[in-house]
Amino acid sequence: MGKRESGALKKHPGITIRAGGRALITALRNFWREPPKGRFLNLREIFCLGSASLGVSFICNIVNAYVTIGYLPILYNLGQYGTLHATVIYIVACAAGLILTPIYGRWIQRTRTKLGRYKPYILFLAPVVSILAVAAVWSPQNLTLDARIFYVYLICIPTLLIWNLWNNTFNMFPGVFTPNQQERTDIWSPIGLVMGFAPSVMNVLKDVAAGLWGDVVAARVFGCASAVVGVICIVGLIGVRERVFITETESQKEKVSTLQGLKMVLKNRPLMILTLALMFGCMKGCIDMVWQIVARVHYADNMADGAMIFGAVSMIVGFGATPNMILLPFMTRRFNNRTIMIFWQCLNTGAYLILALIGFNNMEQGTTSAVLITALRFVAAFNAMGSLQPLMLSEIGDYQQHLSGYRLEGFIQTFAYSAVLLVTQLCALVPAVIQGAVGFNPNDYEIIADTANVLSPEKVAVADRYFNIAIWISVVSGALMLICLFFYNLDKKKHAQIVAELQQGAVNAETILSEESDVSFTANLKHDIAANKLKLCTEKFGPDSAEVRALKAQMDADGE
Repeated sequence: MGKRESGALKKHPGITIRAGGRALITALRNFWREPPKGRFLNLREIFCLGSASLGVSFICNIVNAYVTIGYLPILYNLGQYGTLHATVIYIVACAAGLILTPIYGRWIQRTRTKLGRYKPYILFLAPVVSILAVAAVWSPQNLTLDARIFYVYLICIPTLLIWNLWNNTFNMFPGVFTPNQQERTDIWSPIGLVMGFAPSVMNVLKDVAAGLWGDVVAARVFGCASAVVGVICIVGLIGVRERVFITETESQKEKVSTLQGLKMVLKNRPLMILTLALMFGCMKGCIDMVWQIVARVHYADNMADGAMIFGAVSMIVGFGATPNMILLPFMTRRFNNRTIMIFWQCLNTGAYLILALIGFNNMEQGTTSAVLITALRFVAAFNAMGSLQPLMLSEIGDYQQHLSGYRLEGFIQTFAYSAVLLVTQLCALVPAVIQGAVGFNPNDYEIIADTANVLSPEKVAVADRYFNIAIWISVVSGALMLICLFFYNLDKKKHAQIVAELQQGAVNAETILSEESDVSFTANLKHDIAANKLKLCTEKFGPDSAEVRALKAQMDADGE
């Protein structure tokens, strides 16, 4: 329709509303089968991807919430050296991952199945990761300390190893479900909202449950529930196609050895810079590992109430990334990824700097501390880096394919994920040593059912001493990451040129591009609205009425 509504229809706004509603329903029904112009994924595929993402989120949340350096000592009551044991577990798992990831990457590179290259690994490893994750949080209580330590090493190391390989593979998936980078962003951003749903909701419930039932029972209940829901949801990935331009080099099916693949990705400058930035920033989450203990110390005069308050306000912090996930498609249209990352990192580092300057020892137990810490944690979490990083790596994968003829995403994992994770865990030895030096033991802050759970002034002072050190470590690490990001140089213009050249030289370009839709969603919607108005006017006023003649004249003028 044109910019102006006909005078006849202004007298009957109900016709316009009904016509618009019918047209929208028709457009969405068509979108279910056919993507909009210039895009590849229809609405059905997007929903399938959303379901799989929710499943990944539920399964990952078991590990992210419980199998951590901060929580394992509490969950397993590992004694005085609990944090050190948890740190060693992470280091061993990461070191093993660094060795196995290139081999795993070679498997992915050679995989050719009807399901695709990535989906077989994501789908078939999901139940394995779920079973291991549930076993890792089960925490048998009738074992001696030595037996508990042996159990946690035996279960948690393979859990973390396989979980990292599996989760990182899913994070590389945006590079293969469409060759259109803006479509990747437009779809992956709301996917980030879906993936944030599980931890935001489950973390609230688990902390409330910990205050009521204790840490061990809460971990068992939510671990099992998350695993079952996650495996069911991830089946949706079957409905998503993989679309990757294949170069002539790849079509020859030459085998890339592990050493060759590593040498190729070492020449990828954007990957190396991003990897260094992530390594420098690996300790910016140092304080994040003990937020639940901060809450138990400062949010109330007893730990059980503090944990329940923490659970209630965690949803606020969890939704800190929500505005940015919604805005990310619009931000990427206007700004380069580097600019967006730098802006978000400034907020993260700035918020933690304020907390560091205030000092936890200057915060009283009660509501004021809970409000202040929650507000600054929200600002620090006001980013969508978890969504943007896979998108940046998808661009880096395109650049790698342009550079060497192979995408080598499995090998890219080695640097962007495995190497960064290993450095992170090695650096985590520093806070573990500091905890021992200041006398901070996470086990001292475990919630025990049917007890007062009131902390002595000495334990509060020890905790604050460590909190102040941890927040300054976060600030320094975040600042170093910020500096490194200024050297990242893969911008939108350069990436668009790379994709155009890949498309030109791809042996399957015709097959991939044949799936690109030429159906204009907005043009069809406008046409359907006009057609529905004409039909409704004809039914109401008759074919020769003034309203119908006016509407036909307007449609002729608009070219409908």
